[in-house]
Amino acid sequence: MFVYVSWDVVCTLILVYVKAAGLKLAVHPSLKSFIRQQVKDGVRSVAEMERHCKSFVKNQLLAGKSLPSRVFNRRYFPTRRDIINIMYAARLADMHSTVDQENLLVKIADWSSEAEQDSQFYFRPYTESDSGTSCDAEDDDVVIQSGGRSGLLLVHQTSWQQRLLQRYGSMCLLDATYKTTRYAVPLFFLCVRTNVDYAVVATFVTQYEDSSSIAEALQVVADWNPLWTPQDFMVDFCEPEIMALERVFTGTVIAVTVFSCCRPTYRRMAVLF
Repeated sequence: MFVYVSWDVVCTLILVYVKAAGLKLAVHPSLKSFIRQQVKDGVRSVAEMERHCKSFVKNQLLAGKSLPSRVFNRRYFPTRRDIINIMYAARLADMHSTVDQENLLVKIADWSSEAEQDSQFYFRPYTESDSGTSCDAEDDDVVIQSGGRSGLLLVHQTSWQQRLLQRYGSMCLLDATYKTTRYAVPLFFLCVRTNVDYAVVATFVTQYEDSSSIAEALQVVADWNPLWTPQDFMVDFCEPEIMALERVFTGTVIAVTVFSCCRPTYRRMAVLF
């Protein structure tokens, strides 16, 4: 039996095959290495990473050559999910260092003996786990979640910080810093306003960036300071931080900074203009 197939149908089938083949291609190794390096340099935004990748492919990887289709070629133009997965794997790799953790344990022991119990430390090492990842809709950042598991936790507070917290701890500020440490973990500062200036009264580092991990660290600080009863907290517009504070300090008034609320608008305007 002979079936006539028009040339248009043949061309359509060929085009579909070519597109499907392009979508199945793996991301170029050089592009993967570039993404990993960008993560080490502090890039956490997926949208920003996409712009860096396009510039890298155009100006370095395929410099002077004709660019392939951006729609159907994952090798040089990976999808958003591809970029998230590579960034997530790179951040997890940067978190783990057995040698540094052993050194930290030795340093904590030295600091505790030298200070003669002047400082309090709570340390739990990094643990390997199948943690989850998510992408924040506003900030467009790759965020690592614990999925209910326990991970790295380091909490530190000195005696003079305890005194300041007891005296000025009715209103506190919780501030998280990123891209400032060697490993891709958030560093949190608990601050109070004294009669002179703002002062840090506790610090902690968590492996994950979810509410349960932050709440656990805050609970450690609260256990060290049983007489501390905060009335107000000021935080960035970060849902994990807000949920953690509501869980540990029931009834506390939580205020959100204006800058953090306007930050997504500032970022969009910076891209447009």
